[in-house]
Amino acid sequence: MQVTKEFLDAFEKDFMKAMGPLQEKYGVSVSLGRITYEEERFSARLTVNMASDPEDVARANFDAEAWKFEDIGIQPGMYRRIYRGADGREYAILELTPRARKYPIRSVCVQDGKFYRSGRKFIREWTDAWYSNILEDRE
Repeated sequence: MQVTKEFLDAFEKDFMKAMGPLQEKYGVSVSLGRITYEEERFSARLTVNMASDPEDVARANFDAEAWKFEDIGIQPGMYRRIYRGADGREYAILELTPRARKYPIRSVCVQDGKFYRSGRKFIREWTDAWYSNILEDRE
């Protein structure tokens, strides 16, 4: 059998469905990282977070990647910290994706509640405020 993009999409979907009972049983969150593949094999990074609450998992992931963004003032514990963007509006930082070269920062606009991806240079000024509202997943 040859590995294709369609095969990997179906496999990932089935894998996550199969992980459901294990996640529930042990109170953890399981996620598959980037999948690399060749003609007849593939591999992926499996991450198990010891928390099942999505908010705790997002915070742990953020803290794990924060060191890669120290050059722009990001540190562990700054999840949902508010900054002023290059456009003058306020955003709360939610996710860091170091492998995304162009837009590695995912934020939510405080004014309109929409999610945005931006580059490192978009952050102009850190504020002392924190975004405490519980966000709905609007992706």
